[in-house]
Amino acid sequence: MGILFGKNKKCFNFFGEENLVISAHEIRKKYLEFFQKKGHTIASSDSLVPIDDPTLLFTGAGMNQFKEQFMGKNISYSRATSSQKCLRTGDIENVGKTPRHHTFFEMLGNFSFGDYFKREAINWAWEFLTKEMGISAERLWISVYKDDDEAYSIWNKEIKIPAGRIVRLDADNNFWPADAPLKGPNGPCGPCSEIFYDWGEKYSRAKHSSNPCDPSCDCGRFVEVWNLVFTSFDRKSDGTLVPLPSKNIDTGMGLERITAVLQGVYSNFETDLFVSLVNSVKANLGLAKSLHQYAFSFLSSLFFLVRREI
Repeated sequence: MGILFGKNKKCFNFFGEENLVISAHEIRKKYLEFFQKKGHTIASSDSLVPIDDPTLLFTGAGMNQFKEQFMGKNISYSRATSSQKCLRTGDIENVGKTPRHHTFFEMLGNFSFGDYFKREAINWAWEFLTKEMGISAERLWISVYKDDDEAYSIWNKEIKIPAGRIVRLDADNNFWPADAPLKGPNGPCGPCSEIFYDWGEKYSRAKHSSNPCDPSCDCGRFVEVWNLVFTSFDRKSDGTLVPLPSKNIDTGMGLERITAVLQGVYSNFETDLFVSLVNSVKANLGLAKSLHQYAFSFLSSLFFLVRREI
């Protein structure tokens, strides 16, 4: 599907819904301004190689630069928001094979250091997506950690998400870092709640399975757009989870994924973040679709590493 860009231009997604096209730059700006109005300090994107953190080779999440604050140290402000440039290799086997995995990407995030917790994080995420961005509430599904009755109740009773659109998942899916209680790494962690966008039955496994499709399925129908992490524990080397001095919030929303949703395209590579560059790579190198996605994802990573003299 083609995309029109520019002020007051519109497009139609495959649901027949008319969308006002918004650029990735505008989405980033609206996100930061939204949380600034909620009392958050806008923090600059940190270096791709974390400073004074020997445990990380690259910055892979917006929270990396705030590790000290999550531990209750060096807190000069209690609320922050950022658009962090990230580089990950943990799921490198998916890069080029799916329309939404990248080695280099940008993570929108809002953070609380002992200030607000689940209720505010959930309500503000819902407000931004449905009111600020105008996403249909019926397209959004929720997952929560299997034992997190508090988050489930907020989504169900306060936000009014029907029980049929909320799923409880285990620590491998709804704890951050993934499966941290069992496998680590050590440090700040906690249960999380994820917001998924439903791309429709066209991508449902129901076509080839008798089981109903929900966010636990990896068929591509449900795409995670925002992860709300309730950071409340410090994992120790012996596997114990020690409560942090204060409860914190760490959220992450991939700019590439939310841009695809708001521009009505299924693939991140069809958004204004990528489309002109991907077409150039395709035209000049003559690569198949999956290969030019693969090539461009790695080229973007290399570009930012070289730019920072890494």
